[in-house]
Parts: sequence; structure tokens; C-alpha cells
Amino acid sequence: MMSTIASTSTLASMEGVTRRFGKTLALNGLSLEVVEGSVCGLLGPNGSGKTTAIRSLLGLSRINAGSASLFEMPLHSRGFASAVRQTGALIEGPALYGRATARRNMQIQARARGLRSAGPEIDRLLELVGLSARADSKTRGFSMGMKQRLGLALALIGSPRLVILDEPTNGLDPAGIVEMRELIKRLPESGVTVLVSSHLLAEVELMCDRATIIDRGEVVADGTMAEILSEAGAHGGYRIRVAAAEVQRAAATLSDIGLQVEAVESRELPADAPIRELAVTGPIEDGSQINVLLAGAGIYVSELRRDDPDLESVFLSLTGGPDGSGGMRDVG
Repeated sequence: MMSTIASTSTLASMEGVTRRFGKTLALNGLSLEVVEGSVCGLLGPNGSGKTTAIRSLLGLSRINAGSASLFEMPLHSRGFASAVRQTGALIEGPALYGRATARRNMQIQARARGLRSAGPEIDRLLELVGLSARADSKTRGFSMGMKQRLGLALALIGSPRLVILDEPTNGLDPAGIVEMRELIKRLPESGVTVLVSSHLLAEVELMCDRATIIDRGEVVADGTMAEILSEAGAHGGYRIRVAAAEVQRAAATLSDIGLQVEAVESRELPADAPIRELAVTGPIEDGSQINVLLAGAGIYVSELRRDDPDLESVFLSLTGGPDGSGGMRDVG
């Protein structure tokens, strides 16, 4: 008798999951939640455990401790297989039959999902991902971007309630990335919840409602995009531009009241420009305070603007720099 999938607002979850490969700790007490109707991002440096987390969530990788569930069906329970059938996935690139056409690959996937007459749905999905014109071409001649788009179509066959996508924009040109992003953003409108991993920070910020940021197999930030950016609000501040000759005096004036001042490089200002840009952080209620303070010291700013954190700055601050401190850790 097939188990009934519970109707719930949480479609996938992991709680305190640990995964070791010998002496290497890939996941260290990882917890995440995928809320129904959302596009949830899984973000982290290369080697931080994103793919291992996805594989563990789907039961493709054994976990050493903790729990995972799909549609409230625990991993390895009698109902878990039924839950997996309501989940589409694209992990580490699509597995395609190179000698088969795009349409034939879709037909094979449909049969694997128990769908016997999926012709109209296959046509609809191929059109959705922009491959109608290549439906009868063998996939061995496809570019990486075309394979990624076909992989998404394969993940969507059978009308899954949850789709899990691992780096779905790999191999796409800028126009293709925008198309994929807009497609993924629209999926909840048709009842599909999405968990997407990506290293493209700007894309995650534009695409996702929620995000879980992981580093070295641990969660370092989690919540809606607004919550994550708000949590990092203390790192925001203001950017000001002053005459190069006034930089030292401006920095001293602002530092005297407890603000942090740092000279920053700007692409718009060459090294020999008569104006310099400063980043100002600290307990500032309004940018006019900076303007009034400097004007009182006879220093006049040519520009003053908010410098709110974006996802990239938050990510770098949480993971230790451009390359992050990410990577699986030794536990031996």
C-alpha cells in the first residue's frame, strides 16, 4: 500500500546532518528547510558541501548522524520512495543518452516515472526550456548550456511538487543565465517549489526568496533574503568622496566620534584623481550627520551615498574572502 504524502508547508528538511568520507568531514550538523512555494538558494564556496547536502537529502548519500525528510517522510521510511517520486532533480549535470535525441531522453525519463502518454507534456517542457527546434537532435552534439536546459526539462517531467537543481546555470551564456533565472523564478506560480545551489551570488539574490549559506559543511546564515541582508546591516554604512588633500583630515574627524573610515578603490576614480572615496561605518543614524560634521571642520564632500550590504558582501564576510574558507575539513 502506497504511503500518503503529508500536506505541509515544509517540503524538505535536514536536521543536524553529519556526513564523513573517511577522516574528511563534509557536513557538520547541517540543518536546512525548504518552504513550499519558495525558491530557496543553497550557497557556499566550492567544496563547502552543497552537492553532498543535496545528495544526502535525496537519499543518494548515506548520512552518519542527523535526519532528513521529503514531504515529512523520513529518509529510509516506507513513504520516502513515494516522496522522491514527487521530486525532480538535476545534480552535477544531467545524465543524458548521447546517442538519443532530446525527445527520446524525455520519453525515457517519462517511462522511468511511470508515465505512459507524456507526449504533450514533453513538447510543452521542451518549448519551456527553448529546445523545441532541437527536440529531434541527438544530445551528444549539444552544448553544455543546451544540456543544462534539457536537464531542467527532465527534472520537471511528471509535474513534481519539488525540484532540486545543482548549479543549473553552468555552461550558459549571459542571455541563457537570465532566461534560466526567469524560468526558475516562475516555477512556484505553477505549484513547483525549488531548491537551487549556485555559486553565482548575484543570480541567487535575484532568483531566490530564501537562502541557506554554508561553509565547511556548517550553516553560517539562513532565512529570507531580506533577513540575511538585515542581519548584516551593521556592516553597511556610507560612501563619501572628498578632495584627496582632505582625506587624512576627514578620516581623523570621523574617527574622533567613533566611526570607522577606510579608503576604498573605485573604478571611476583613477589613482591620480583629485578626489578619493572613503567607506564610513559605525553608529550612524543618517548620512546628514557625516555631512554636517565634515562641513563643520571645513571639509566638503562631493558625494555621499548609502553603502548597504548585498549578498556578495555578506557571503564574503561569512566565508572568509573571495575563495572562502570553504572546503571539507579533516577530522582525523
